[in-house]
Amino acid sequence: MAVSEKLKAIRQRGWLRWGSLVLFLCGAAVAAGVIWGWPTDTWDRASRVLATWGLTMATVLGVLFWLVLLSGLRWYIGVGLIVALAIAAPSTVRRVRFTGDMIPIVDWRWQPTADDLLDADRQRQANASELGPVQLFEDPSTAFPEFRGIHRNGVVDGSQLAHDWTAQPPHQLWREPVGGGYSSFAVDGNIAITLEQRRDQEVVACYDTAHGKERWTYSYPAHFSETLGGDGPRATPTIAGDDVFSLGATGTLVCLDVRTGKQRWSTNILQPGNANVRWGMSGSPLVVGQEVLVAPGVQTADAQGGTLTAYDRTNGKPLWSAGRAMAGYSSPMLATLAGTRQVVLFDGEGVAGYDLKAHSQLWRYGWLTQEHINVAQPLVLGGDRVFISSGYGVGCAMLQVTKHGAQWSVKPLWKSRALRCKFNNPVERDGFIYGLDDGILVCLDERTGDRKWRGPRFGHGQMLQAGDRLIILSEEGQLALVEATPQAYREHGRLDVLEGKTWNCPALAAGNLYVRNDHEMACYELQARGMPSLR
Repeated sequence: MAVSEKLKAIRQRGWLRWGSLVLFLCGAAVAAGVIWGWPTDTWDRASRVLATWGLTMATVLGVLFWLVLLSGLRWYIGVGLIVALAIAAPSTVRRVRFTGDMIPIVDWRWQPTADDLLDADRQRQANASELGPVQLFEDPSTAFPEFRGIHRNGVVDGSQLAHDWTAQPPHQLWREPVGGGYSSFAVDGNIAITLEQRRDQEVVACYDTAHGKERWTYSYPAHFSETLGGDGPRATPTIAGDDVFSLGATGTLVCLDVRTGKQRWSTNILQPGNANVRWGMSGSPLVVGQEVLVAPGVQTADAQGGTLTAYDRTNGKPLWSAGRAMAGYSSPMLATLAGTRQVVLFDGEGVAGYDLKAHSQLWRYGWLTQEHINVAQPLVLGGDRVFISSGYGVGCAMLQVTKHGAQWSVKPLWKSRALRCKFNNPVERDGFIYGLDDGILVCLDERTGDRKWRGPRFGHGQMLQAGDRLIILSEEGQLALVEATPQAYREHGRLDVLEGKTWNCPALAAGNLYVRNDHEMACYELQARGMPSLR
């Protein structure tokens, strides 16, 4: 019997026609159950979502096939429905963005854009009264001047915060629109500085901490766009004395006057012959003495620079470079290992230490992940140990760095799949590591890598540690206060602070928490009642 005759026979038998559809849909449901129920740590949530997307597309195509050929409707009705859907989607959808787990976020054409809302707000602010002069903290330890704080480890010392948000919930001080991107805030005195995407410009913006109003902006033409990761700059500016250093997603490194935003110098760290990485330059500038260190990486054989490059703080001239590894998405950090002051960098091919005096690589440990996606900051711990973690099913490791004479070596003390930090950065307290394992909060024993407990899902958010509390900003914009204890998961309050996908790290200075995502920012007071102001 010919295929057309078989299809006709199915259409003529109602029970067979509808039974084929029911059987197909039941098969799709079973496949979905396998995708989400299969017990394996190697299949992370994003992989399950992607598999679900593939299954959904196959199911839709199957239903369309049934509609056109087996439903009994005239063929042109089914084809008409398909054409109508093909026309309706692009005419109603402006763009589709994705969460860290590849769940789509649809922006509809009838919604005002984030740029439109930002422009309207800045026109309103233009009529506001003048702000006072910029004032920096007298005690530098009170500031939050760079990515994840003074030591880039996510730990904030000195702030006397409320320990129970049910008794004393955070108080919102202000909320304003903000440009796109994933930069955090650098905070010092009465200013908070971040890096934004505003239409086709990258903008370094300085805000007043009391009101969230603009003090100054510095902009230049640049627009990094990537469908899966999202548009806009990634790195956080660094405040160092009277200077601000900012690195854009396409490699523009600028030095600005902290009080006025006036340019001191500008250069591009992707030197001739080099290329950008897929998700853009993401490492925040590190200032050590008179040097500004960035991580352009080596993406091509003809690249003239190195994995780590130092620029003169005064004039922006390149001073030295070292390493030949591809860039990752982590930031360089200052550390002391085996008695030697050095820069530790988690690049696209592993983690390494660089000598600030000899301008050379001291040691390296290879760590390869899917498309070289190493994002989380390393944790430099006592005993010359370095903890690293990556997502995409890879896991984490505790490394021992040693020096014998002039020779350096590094070896793993343990490896584990119990903590897979995809975008977020872990913290450490009293021998235990806290991080988001593919979006779920876990506590690890740093001696063995054993998991002590597993808490709820926060998605691919970020966290800070203040005393014995973890301040967690979820991917959905919820803020939670969690006790940093290995005994059990203990939450002490949570509230909604932002709307929409939130990948940006929070910043904490003088008892105030500064949060933002790609379209709004806010400031919350976390200081315990009765404590003197640190401002």
